[in-house]
Order: sequence, then C-alpha cells, then structure tokens
Amino acid sequence: MFSRFRQLFLKEFLELFRDPRMRVLTFIFPALQIIILAQAFVLELRNVDLAVIDHDNSVLSRELVAEISASGHFNAKFFLQNVSAAEKLLDSEAVRAIIEIPAGFAGSSRRENGGQVALYTDGTATNDAGLIQAYVANIVSGFLQKKNLSENAPIVARSWFNANLESRFYFVPGLIAIQLVVVSFLLASIAIVKEKEIGTIEQLMVTPITSAEFILGKTLPYMAIGYIAATIMLLVSFGFYGIMVKGSWLILYLSVGVFLAGNLGGALLISVVSTTQQQALLTSFFFMLPLVMLSGLLFPIRNMPEIIQYLTLANPLRWFLQILNGIISRGCGLEELWFPVLVQVLLAAVFISIAIRSFHKASD
Repeated sequence: MFSRFRQLFLKEFLELFRDPRMRVLTFIFPALQIIILAQAFVLELRNVDLAVIDHDNSVLSRELVAEISASGHFNAKFFLQNVSAAEKLLDSEAVRAIIEIPAGFAGSSRRENGGQVALYTDGTATNDAGLIQAYVANIVSGFLQKKNLSENAPIVARSWFNANLESRFYFVPGLIAIQLVVVSFLLASIAIVKEKEIGTIEQLMVTPITSAEFILGKTLPYMAIGYIAATIMLLVSFGFYGIMVKGSWLILYLSVGVFLAGNLGGALLISVVSTTQQQALLTSFFFMLPLVMLSGLLFPIRNMPEIIQYLTLANPLRWFLQILNGIISRGCGLEELWFPVLVQVLLAAVFISIAIRSFHKASD
C-alpha cells in the first residue's frame, strides 16, 4: 500500500513542476509579491498635499503653515486666495485637504476659543479624511500651546462629498471595480488556452480570420458580460446602500468600457502565453492581488516607496477608482477626470496591442 501511495505521490509531484512556468508561478511570484507588497502596506499618514488659504497672512499664520508642513505628514503645495479655486483641486484629487486661516487669526488666537482654522477634507476617502482631521487638530493644538496661546485646538472640520464620513460611499464603488477585475480577468484568461486544450485552435488558424479579429472576437463577449455585471452592481448599490451616481452616466459607462478593454487585453495576453487553464487561472490570481493592493483602495499610494508609486502608474485599477469615485461621489466631469481617463485609454490600447502581437507570434 505504501509503495503504491509513494509512486502516485512522486508522479503527481513531478507532474506539477514539470513545466518551468509552473515553478516560477509557485515559488518566484509569491516571493516577488512579498518584496513589493510589504513595502506598500503603510497605514501612516504621509505626504498629504494641501491647499492653503491664508486670509491673515501674519507671522503667526505663516509659522502655523510651516509647522504643519514640517510634521512630515503634509505638504503645503498650493497657496490660494479663495475656497472656490481650492475646490477644483479637491475635485481633481490634486490635493486631499484645504486649510483656511481666517483674517485676524493672530489676534483672535490669544482668546480662549478664538482663531478658528477651517479644514476641508475629501470625504470620499473616509479613512484618510478622519486621519487628516485628527493630525491637523493635534498639530494646531500643539503649535498654539507652544506659543502660549489657546489650549484648545480651534479647528472647524468639514468633509465634502460625504459629510458624515460613511465608509460605504468609498468602499462600495471600490468593490464594484474589484468585481469587474474578477469578472474580466478570470473569465477571459482561459478564453484562448481553452481552445488550445480542446484542439480547436488549429482549426481556427487555417481560417482567413486575422489575429486582430480573433482577439476582438474573444474580447467583446466578455466586455458585454462586464457591462451587464456593472449595471447590476450599480443598481444593487442604489437599492441597498442608497449610493447614487452624481455625475454623467455616459462618461461612467464609457470609462467602464475602457477599463474592461484593458483588463481583457491583459487577460488574453495571459491566455496566449499559458498552456493549460490551470496555469492561466493561477497566473491571473497572482496578478489580481497586486492590482488590488497597489490601486490605492486600501493603502494610500502617496505613502508607498517612490519606486512602488511608479509601478502603480501601469495599474488600470488605480485610475478607474479615481474615475469611479469622481463620477459617483463627487459628480465630476471630464474637466476634472481627463487625466485618469486618458491614462486608461492608453493602457487599454497597449494591453490589447500586446495581446494581438503575442497571439500573432504564437500562431506563426
């Protein structure tokens, strides 16, 4: 009995690692994920870009801004004259918060509850908004105590787009994006390799169909499935959580299509280079984890090491989350979202082009 078990065990073990690509997926990819993702898991608040509106323009107000910047948590990046100009920066995510110092701050701060500083945060990122409010309140309080002024932190905090900092307005759109990744990546990753396993790929190769037609023919059905899934999830979000789309439905659906096209291009590329469905699915799972973790949904990208931040530029999920939150929660249009939309289009074009080129080489 033991001899039969041993032979079966050795056969299965050797079969599992016979393909060099399976050895890479099993041992090398997990090690790379530990090296990269562990550096991205930073929960502390760092490098938050601020817009500053200093109506007082006194020595004390300038020292307060310098104190906030010197904390290491914030960068006073823009100095503006009014809130309306700063609001556009908050809409486009150029800044994460706005600090408004009132006129007469230096004089009124000598009173017990004077010198109220206004802080406006982006409420769509609920965790960040809460941390920013707490950090700024502590810094301002410590600064005034150091100057022997008011002992209370005179902060008036307000969160735009999500006044009560309800987390569902942030995480539900994020879950929609992740589910679209799952649907498009997993289903499409086995599309071509399935043809290889059942032997129909050779029959297709002798037909007049071109590589571009073949890839598009494999892509469009899954894109239709993705659109149906996105519509269902948006309806469920409205029905169960009361989350409404504040912006343009047209821009939203066009962005969904571009996002799905990029994902499907990457998934078909995996399918082209894989030899079995098991290998294709395993490769897809290994790529899906970094896509989610490096998207900015769970961990702020600005907190990550610089080299990891550059890697996130090629992550379609990062840009789609910006578009999704901008349209659903803020009601933004192309004026604020043109850059992430442009990057999404470029990434989709690159991934589909690589998939077509790779399939053309494989078919030759």
